[in-house]
Amino acid sequence: MHSDASDLNLLMVHADDHAPMLTEGLPGDAAGGQRITADDSDAAHFWDEGGDPNDLELQRWGVIAPQGPAGDRLLALLEPLIAHRREQQGDAVRIYRVPSRMTADEAMRWKKREFDSGADLNIEVPRYQLILGDLDQVPLELQQVQASDGYVGRLAFAAEDDYAAYVDKVLRWEKMSGGTDESDALFFTVHDGTAATAVGHRALVAPGVEVVKRRQAAGQYPARNVVEFGDRVTPSPDELLRRVVGGAPNVLFTLSHGEGAPRGGWRSPEEQRRRQGAMSFGREGKLAGEELRARTFLPGGIWFMLACYGAGTPGHSAYKHWLEALASAGQFRGKPESVLAGLAGPDTRPFIAALPQAVLANPNGPLAFMGHVDLAWTYGFQDLDSGATNRPARYMAITRSLLKRDRAGVSMRELLRFFDQTNVELTSLHDQEARARSMGQPVQPDVARQSHLWMLRNDLAAYVLLGDPAVKLPLGGLSDAPPPRERPVVVSTSPPTTASPVAASSATVTAEARPAAQASTAQTSTATATTSAAEAQPAASGPTLALEEAVARWLLADLEIEAAAARAGIPRAELERLGALYRHSGRGALRRP
Repeated sequence: MHSDASDLNLLMVHADDHAPMLTEGLPGDAAGGQRITADDSDAAHFWDEGGDPNDLELQRWGVIAPQGPAGDRLLALLEPLIAHRREQQGDAVRIYRVPSRMTADEAMRWKKREFDSGADLNIEVPRYQLILGDLDQVPLELQQVQASDGYVGRLAFAAEDDYAAYVDKVLRWEKMSGGTDESDALFFTVHDGTAATAVGHRALVAPGVEVVKRRQAAGQYPARNVVEFGDRVTPSPDELLRRVVGGAPNVLFTLSHGEGAPRGGWRSPEEQRRRQGAMSFGREGKLAGEELRARTFLPGGIWFMLACYGAGTPGHSAYKHWLEALASAGQFRGKPESVLAGLAGPDTRPFIAALPQAVLANPNGPLAFMGHVDLAWTYGFQDLDSGATNRPARYMAITRSLLKRDRAGVSMRELLRFFDQTNVELTSLHDQEARARSMGQPVQPDVARQSHLWMLRNDLAAYVLLGDPAVKLPLGGLSDAPPPRERPVVVSTSPPTTASPVAASSATVTAEARPAAQASTAQTSTATATTSAAEAQPAASGPTLALEEAVARWLLADLEIEAAAARAGIPRAELERLGALYRHSGRGALRRP
């Protein structure tokens, strides 16, 4: 099936019969009449732009967590990773606390007032930012605003154990001895016979692979092998699964449809969260989260998935308003209700998809996942504002950056910088119109060009990084990494009844954020702690649970000793020797009359 190159295609199918949501593309003037707000292009650069972007000591690493007890618990679960990053950058890890609801305007105002006030050089402000919590805990709008010039990732899991499993996996890979193996670049297309995947392969994957192979031959693309695969007759999940079971950590790029709502709609919000965004293989089925939770899948690697809802489902779509307008104007060829059925409704919450949650929590899964929140169109690699032009290098640059062992956040910027460019172009067009009006001149907007640019902007804005933005492809193969623990210890599976303190080993600086209307009263304070996360939990009952809790307390205490020694700038053995002397002196004092 062929689709005109000037049409815009949607990478989403119905979950029941895997038929595409749209059988024809959208016309080029789809988004005419929209305007960009002034704040969207107001990017401030304040990190060491002349320094190595991969250097955590220069660029810094921080955490953004929800306000309240839920955020306290997430910080406690991430404590081993926080302590590890603190040691790497040699300074305190800044922790920011934010409300669960923010508009894009409020997020921008928070950034200006709380994250970067402009009062100092902001040398300690973290460019690497790890967001904790789902989209209803820390809004997507904040992630998009922060990613305009930062290296931003998100961790969101339904189960506490999954946070611990991810942290354990990252630390395991980063602490192994380095090897010299190169990684493979894997490009997989689901050839399901639909227009969108056909256009995607013809305009993105095929020419992109040709580019990287040419650069590889010139020594400019550091992949051991460049492998393009995907059965053109019978696409099968098995073909993909066989390719990603081991070896050196690799980069995987996939193009497919993502599952949207069945024709009759989802039966429950739980079913939607479990299934939406699954990787569709047409009549041959799908890959869903539960299928990738335990099996080896791209161990230590990084996965870029191009599909609708592959990374998650927002509370509202960036396309919803103009799809409805197009339908009323008779310009939309499909049915808006079928395309929009997958959005979070008024009684449901936005969420990160189950598929990336599963692979990131998998001990033998990837370290990071890049995908799309919202509807994913073919616009990200097809510029139509000045004639149909394919731009495969936008995505190929990400794979090259990852293969160079850039950190994932740095690599993601290879795509998001085109979002910045598009904002500048839209702002310029809007300014030209405003200038003409102020001079009493007739205004003739270039509707076609503006609509194409708006489509590109909205499509690029919805790509997100899931996982720690500071991770990178490890050197060496899976056999070089220490074996994973069967199940990382989590002391409690429910949040504490009171706000639990952050363990002192994180040495955090906490910025409590409030909605924009209250932002001027927000204060920054130094987080102090007197107990560990384990001590904030209720006592376990029974000999088995009591033993498990004892082991958990010992593990947390061991991590605290490591972090305390690092803060003091002495070896752990020296700290333990001094501790023994201190204890001995104290006992001696008790013996004196």
